[in-house]
Amino acid sequence: MAAGDDEPRPISLFYSYSHKDEDLRQKLQEHLAVLRWDGRIAEWHDRNIDAGDDWAKAIDDNLKSADIVLLLVSASFLASPYCWGKEMSKALERNARDEATVIPVILRPCQWKQTRLQDLQAAPTDGRAVTLWPNLDEAFDDVAAKIVRVVDELRRKRAAAAHPHPVPLPEGEGASRPHPDPLPQAGEGGTRGSGRVRAFKDLEVFRDIEAPWCPEMVVIPAGTFLMGSPESEEGRTDAEGPQHTVTIGRRFAIGRFPVMFDEYDHFCALTKREKPKDEGWGRGKRPVINVSWFDAVAYCEWLAKETGQPYRLPSESEREYACRAGTTTRYWWGDAITPKNANYAESKLGKTTEVGAYPANPWGLYDINGNVCEWVADVWHDSYQRAPADGSAWTDGEGKDSSPYRVLRGGFWYRTPEGWASAVRYCGSPDSRGPDGGFRVARTLD
Repeated sequence: MAAGDDEPRPISLFYSYSHKDEDLRQKLQEHLAVLRWDGRIAEWHDRNIDAGDDWAKAIDDNLKSADIVLLLVSASFLASPYCWGKEMSKALERNARDEATVIPVILRPCQWKQTRLQDLQAAPTDGRAVTLWPNLDEAFDDVAAKIVRVVDELRRKRAAAAHPHPVPLPEGEGASRPHPDPLPQAGEGGTRGSGRVRAFKDLEVFRDIEAPWCPEMVVIPAGTFLMGSPESEEGRTDAEGPQHTVTIGRRFAIGRFPVMFDEYDHFCALTKREKPKDEGWGRGKRPVINVSWFDAVAYCEWLAKETGQPYRLPSESEREYACRAGTTTRYWWGDAITPKNANYAESKLGKTTEVGAYPANPWGLYDINGNVCEWVADVWHDSYQRAPADGSAWTDGEGKDSSPYRVLRGGFWYRTPEGWASAVRYCGSPDSRGPDGGFRVARTLD
C-alpha cells in the first residue's frame, strides 16, 4: 500500500545462524509459516541473497533494519566469528538501544548461559535446547509464542505512534482542551494518572503507564454468560454449580498475563517487602508465585496509587467470564486438553513457564487456563446458591464473611486435566502461599 495508508507495514525478522544448523533453521521457518498468513511478518536470511550480490552488505543492511533478530544458538553458532563476533554483536547493540528485539533460540546444547546472552529471555522458555525437547513441534510452538508476543507489542506501539489521541478535559460547557501535562513516569512524585480520562475500545490492550513494571491490560466487553458447569461435564464437582446466568453490565479490564516476577519484584523493591521465592525456576517473565491473597490485595492497592486508576483483584465471575471469552466448552479451546494448550501435569515440565508460552484465548488473555492458579476477590462458598448475578465479588455468606477461605481460579502446572476446566474452583486460606498460586489484576473502567 502507499505510504500513509492504514495498513501496517510487516514486522521484519532476521535469522542469524550457522550454516551447520541449516536443517533446524528450515524446520523453524516452516513451523513459523502460520505467522505470515496475515502479512504480519517479513523474514530475511542469507539464503535470500542472489548470486552476484554483495553478501556482506546485504546481511548488514537487513540486520540494521530488522525489528526482530532470531539468534539460532548452538555450539557452531558460538564458534563462528561471523555469527558471534559480527551479527550477534550488532544485534545486541541495537537491542540495547531499543531499536530491535533480540530473541535467542537455543537450537542445540551449548554453553550459552556463560555468554552475553544470559540476560536475555531465550526460547524455548525453560532453557532447554530445541533438540532436547520430547517433541520438536512443541519446542517451536514455544518459539512462535514468544515471537507473537513481540510482534503484538511492536504493532501496538506503531499504532499508538501513528494515531495519537490527545486526551480532552472539560473546559467550560461544550468545550474541551488537551490535557496539558503527560502522565508522570516511574520515580516521579504525586499520584500518577489522576484525573485523566480515556476512551477504550473493546479488547484493546493498554498500559496505564508505559513502563515495564506496569501490567498490560485487556478491555473486556460487557455481556451475559452461563457461569459454572453442567452436571454432565466430566470431572465436575458440586462447587461448580448450579449453573446460573451472570450479566456483566459494565466493561472492565483484566491483566493480559498473570502478574510476573519482574512486575511484583519492582513492587517489593519500592515497598521494602520481602521478595517471594521462585523455587529455583527463575523470575523475570514467569508468573509470580508464593504470594498470599493479602499480598495480591496489597499489590493492587499499591498499583492503584502508582497509576491513579482503580486496580483490584477480579471477581470470580469476572474471571470466568474473561476466561471463557464467549465459549461454553470445558476449556476455552474445546473439550479436550493436550500439552500444546497449556502447562499442566501431562506437559511434564514440573514447574511454571514464562507467561505467553501458550496460545491466548479469543479475547487475547494468556495463561488464563493453567500455569498458576490465581487469587480472586471472592470469599469461598461451597456452591453458587444465592451467588451474585451482576458480576460483583461475593464477599458475604449467610453470616458476614462467614468463610475463612478465598477463591482461586485457573488451574496450575501440576494438576491433571480435570483440574483445568474453565469452571473449576479452588479455595485457600488468604494468608497461605505456595508454588502454584499467583494472581491477575483487574481495573474498573466505566
